[in-house]
Amino acid sequence: MPGEEDALFAPARRAEALVALCSARSAGAPDLDRATLVIHARLEPSGLDGCEVEDGPVIHPDTVERMLCHSRMQVVTEDRNGNVLGLGRTSREPSAWMVRQVRYRDRECRFPGCGARRFIEAHHISWWRDGGGTDLDNLVLICSFHHRLVHEYGWSMRRGTDCDVRWLHPDGTRYRAGPASGHSADTTFLAGVAG
Repeated sequence: MPGEEDALFAPARRAEALVALCSARSAGAPDLDRATLVIHARLEPSGLDGCEVEDGPVIHPDTVERMLCHSRMQVVTEDRNGNVLGLGRTSREPSAWMVRQVRYRDRECRFPGCGARRFIEAHHISWWRDGGGTDLDNLVLICSFHHRLVHEYGWSMRRGTDCDVRWLHPDGTRYRAGPASGHSADTTFLAGVAG
């Protein structure tokens, strides 16, 4: 991630790799309720203030947003006194057959030049929480690294009329692999990650 190239962040990257390995195993758990993560979110007049995993740590709202894409999760919205304001629906994952079709179609992470074939996930282009459907046209394979780029760094993607996936910088301009005017820091960052 941008700003995390230093060796200081190596333990965090190792922890993310361990979570990815464990998640692959728990995703097939026969007891669906056992694997449901419950998040308590405090709602303030200015928006979401803080989030806490039930019987666990406090986490950033952006992390909750990313987790909503691929976790069995229910968000419990509360006021500042802890009174429940609403219970959110459990997140909707694509079925196994749908994931197989997306993997067959995309084959690898669809970020230009990435090519990762391991630790890839079917991601909603139009987010599920915003009403995006869980259907083949709205799903795309992305690796866990680029999944974080979308949720925690403001990147987005669109499917073009030619069915090609177009990646957009946080400012809305289209990303193209290789040197690009006005975004030289991005290409330097991506080259540093690959190396």
